[in-house]
Amino acid sequence: MRPAVSRTNLYSYLVTRHTGRAVRLSIEERLSGYDRNVLTVLDFEHVPLIDFSCADEVVVKLVRPPHENGSSGRFFLFRGVGEHHREPIVSALRRRDLAVAAEGSSGEPLLLGAVNGRLELAWRAVWTAGRTDPDGVAAMLGEGDVSPALQELERRRLLMRDGDTYVSFRWALQEAASLRDG
Repeated sequence: MRPAVSRTNLYSYLVTRHTGRAVRLSIEERLSGYDRNVLTVLDFEHVPLIDFSCADEVVVKLVRPPHENGSSGRFFLFRGVGEHHREPIVSALRRRDLAVAAEGSSGEPLLLGAVNGRLELAWRAVWTAGRTDPDGVAAMLGEGDVSPALQELERRRLLMRDGDTYVSFRWALQEAASLRDG
């Protein structure tokens, strides 16, 4: 599995639905050129403000289910997400029963939106391991069958699958960087 990696910096102020739509359409246009899996990193580091309508227009519409937007091979990591971003993003995601993988301002892993504790535990185990199979996650969590949780995370595009192995976005980015620099 070698997903393409796309990095996107956002406008500074994401405060109107019109701005959000322009940002989303720009990202979707850029992604339309890929014919394989693509992991897009959206960097919020220099975004001091995002309002609820922009969170809905950008975040929710990018990560909505593949049958709604034809994007089954699109994965998103929201990076540099600060406390001031979380409320509008989480609120917009929960209204639609969606979730996103993110990294906080200091790089800590975050799962934002509508997720239950079991899914978050499995997601964090894969994030920590980088690349692992269901048995590895079960051993990390001290649980039995974690396959349903991992399959749900994959279905919601919160991690990638490579054969019998689940891959965190952080690991996929590291693999892509090593191939590029190697």
